[in-house]
Amino acid sequence: MSKRAFFLLVLATAACEPMVVDAVRKPPPAETPVEMPPVDVPPPNPLASSLLHRYSFNGLGDVALDSIGAAPGSIVNAALTGTGSLTLNGGHNLEYVDLPDDLISGLNDATFEAWLTWGGGNNWQRIFDFGNSNGGEDMPLIVPGTTSSTYSGTTYIFLTANAASDSNRGLDSGIRVAYSLDGVSKEEVCFGSEGLPKGVPTHVAVVVDSKAQKIALYQDGLLIDKCDLLGRLSDIDDVNNWLGRSNFTADVDLAASYDEFRIYTAALTPEQLADSFKFGPDAKAE
Repeated sequence: MSKRAFFLLVLATAACEPMVVDAVRKPPPAETPVEMPPVDVPPPNPLASSLLHRYSFNGLGDVALDSIGAAPGSIVNAALTGTGSLTLNGGHNLEYVDLPDDLISGLNDATFEAWLTWGGGNNWQRIFDFGNSNGGEDMPLIVPGTTSSTYSGTTYIFLTANAASDSNRGLDSGIRVAYSLDGVSKEEVCFGSEGLPKGVPTHVAVVVDSKAQKIALYQDGLLIDKCDLLGRLSDIDDVNNWLGRSNFTADVDLAASYDEFRIYTAALTPEQLADSFKFGPDAKAE
């Protein structure tokens, strides 16, 4: 083969093969991942997992609907007016909400939470009172506008907007939660040094922690007091489960407007209650 023919053959072969540069070309450098700014994760909503009953007092009429469970309450001698709240006038007018029997006795831990505006007035007005009395279920009704000291609570847990002072037990006048399985003499109490503020929307919560054997009282997301819990919610004969009415017939009814009342199946933590207070009564259950 002549040199010229050989040279042409080499050129033809090179034209069919990738260029040497292509054969040794390095792959392009990997792209550097773009670092995304941190996303703020909202705190866990305590409504999400343990909310059992929720009463928002929407609509009209004499039924307080439970938007989470199936435990509507009967509104006695008062009515919803479409404002998203329920107003009770207090005194001895027997204006209250009658919630179903056995509402809390199946619970171990619990949190009772309310948003309301108190109208002031006499001591011992009940924000809630769950239990019974020596008058039995529903107690024979006293005549509206009168008072009677005939019946007293026996097993109960209650929260009052303002209790009278008790020097024998070293208790100040103020907001108070009491748990008992045998009347006043066997009460375990948590209390504050002041009553609920008058005319001010207020958040209150009572936490029952069976494992720690403690009850805790909160106001506006802050801990007020803790006390021992030597019994259980299941020990309460909860046939009189009332918002605004006491199991002691001598006590006047609550003068207040409720915006929200909730029952949880858990002992909410201080952080969760602070969040719940921040979310407010109209928070979505998500």
